[in-house]
Amino acid sequence: MAAGYALGPVFGLEPRRRRSFLLTAGIAVTAAFVVLRATNLYGDPTAWSMQSSFFGTLLSFINCEKYPPSLLFLMMTLGPALILVALCERARGALTSCIINFGRVPFFFYVVHIAFIHALAVGFAWITLGDIGWTFGSFLSQKPAAYGLNLLGIHAVWLCVVIALYPRCHWFASLKRERREWWWSYL
Repeated sequence: MAAGYALGPVFGLEPRRRRSFLLTAGIAVTAAFVVLRATNLYGDPTAWSMQSSFFGTLLSFINCEKYPPSLLFLMMTLGPALILVALCERARGALTSCIINFGRVPFFFYVVHIAFIHALAVGFAWITLGDIGWTFGSFLSQKPAAYGLNLLGIHAVWLCVVIALYPRCHWFASLKRERREWWWSYL
């Protein structure tokens, strides 16, 4: 969030200069991640190690702690994100419009998707286990071992949630455009 505030003035720059800055900053942050992570000296509580395969070693290298946020996790995610923003800034089309729609209402999407996913999880627990008591309050630590989905199932749910929330986000973005009170910009 702090990076968003710091980068705000960058988006007021002339487009070519903005893209150049974002690309340069993204490459620098990503390169700094690689150098700092390679040393295992600082930035993440878990050191990476060589594995029996290249892919295993790569996964160990990029396995950085999200919570609490580590410097390396932030560098590993924000560097490529800056590069992606620079490269995709001129993108147009239907998919771009859909993505922009979510970008206009990030807080709304965040709040609604948390409630929606929890409702789906409660429904899934009721259907698969017949017990939903553990899905509320401090009982989450009592999650049954049999509860859950495989990775393909998780991706399918993610896609369905995004598709299901698109109309609501589109409606809220339209509402924000119509309203002129200052506080709407924070929603």
